[in-house]
Amino acid sequence: MEEWVREQYGMRVERLERSGRHAAFWHRQERFLLVPADGQSEAEMEERQRMSRYLRAKGVDGVGELVKTTSGTYIASYNGQPLALVRAPLPAARFRSLGRELAVMHECGRTCPWPIVACRRIGQWRELWAKRIDQMEAFWSSKLASGPSSLFDRLFIESFPYYLGLAENAVQYVADTEIDEEPGRIDYAAFCHERLPEAKWVGGIEAKLPTDWVYDHCARDLAEWVRHLYEKSGLGCQRAVRQFFQEYEHAAPLSPFAWRLVYARLLFPLSYFECVEAYYIAVDESERTRREGELRRLLDRSHEYERFLAAFAKIAGISNRIRLPAVEWLPPA
Repeated sequence: MEEWVREQYGMRVERLERSGRHAAFWHRQERFLLVPADGQSEAEMEERQRMSRYLRAKGVDGVGELVKTTSGTYIASYNGQPLALVRAPLPAARFRSLGRELAVMHECGRTCPWPIVACRRIGQWRELWAKRIDQMEAFWSSKLASGPSSLFDRLFIESFPYYLGLAENAVQYVADTEIDEEPGRIDYAAFCHERLPEAKWVGGIEAKLPTDWVYDHCARDLAEWVRHLYEKSGLGCQRAVRQFFQEYEHAAPLSPFAWRLVYARLLFPLSYFECVEAYYIAVDESERTRREGELRRLLDRSHEYERFLAAFAKIAGISNRIRLPAVEWLPPA
């Protein structure tokens, strides 16, 4: 690793350590992190570096900075794995709540003066979800035709029609929102996260890493954090969900358009899709066993999640001011 870093970046590794799943090292009293860059492009990295510069210029704390190789690229291969190097300051103490911190980051994105193209996801949810649905439906059809060869196969074959319906409802909810509601300034594209709960700065254990970012509607981060709170605590998450939205809206009140996008994203069964996809690409038997347990838990909690969705407006504290169109088959709130 030390020789590879010297060859690729012209740096001498003075101390090597681990930071969660990432390798970290020190060079001239600065800390650097090697982050997987699977599926990422140079164009995306270039835009993330611009986002990083803009956030730091705006005074946002703890923002990492991408580093180019000596050949001028942001992505380098180490033992066949694409990696990006991030100059990552030690995580700063967070003086704002997560909701307010997110609102600040999102607002910086809305005022970004450069066009963001490669990392842009806003307005693409329906298309991306429909593609994912079609791919899984085709896979399910093949499994149905061949018959189950494992318990996971059987659970997947039996459960997919239910989650297909849920996913199609999410796609339709976005479509209806785009027809019914007029977006406001809060609905401009913002600096968001591919998956907020996986961003280690949230827990105060890492810098804000550019490799985590996309350019999307703020509802992406809000919904994914709510999904995380629900998956951690079930219906016991209600107080945390309401507090999170109160903190965010104290800095950046959401529009009816934004609230409906949050709800649409919660309707989309992302955890189910990810669980199934991860099981079938896993080569390690322990990973498959873990995913089987995850799928069982998802299925066991499906009715509880229906109740969560039905009561979401009340849980979020918006039932007296925002009308979220009801999904007919959900139980009464």
